[in-house]
Amino acid sequence: MQTHGRDLIHLAHEFELSFSQLKALHVLFNEPEPVSVKKLGEHLGLSLAAMSRAAEELVQRGLVSRSEDTEDRRIKRLWLTDAGRALVQRMREMRMAGFEEFVSTLSPKERSLLTKALEPILARADVVAFCGGTR
Repeated sequence: MQTHGRDLIHLAHEFELSFSQLKALHVLFNEPEPVSVKKLGEHLGLSLAAMSRAAEELVQRGLVSRSEDTEDRRIKRLWLTDAGRALVQRMREMRMAGFEEFVSTLSPKERSLLTKALEPILARADVVAFCGGTR
């Protein structure tokens, strides 16, 4: 887990991403439609100004696209570019590799207990959606 966590930190450093920007990328990854800067900032607990600055940097790095709302030009909407989507997918794969490596060290009994403990959590709608599945 430490190795894969370190790899994630290096990847974030490579793209010069703050923790808020990392979280924003993950939120946008799960959104089917473009999200307003204001709504994304509220979701992350950031002010509109802070979210706007973070979004601008993500746009400059080619990870996020931004456009004006068709009905209200004051509203800016964000969505992941293909490069942004690929980066988030890469980060998720790194995390999953860490989990898989950890689980491989468990005894059969420990795996069974972990599976039983995780069943109700993995059945939650929000977890299913985060994992890209459907109920």
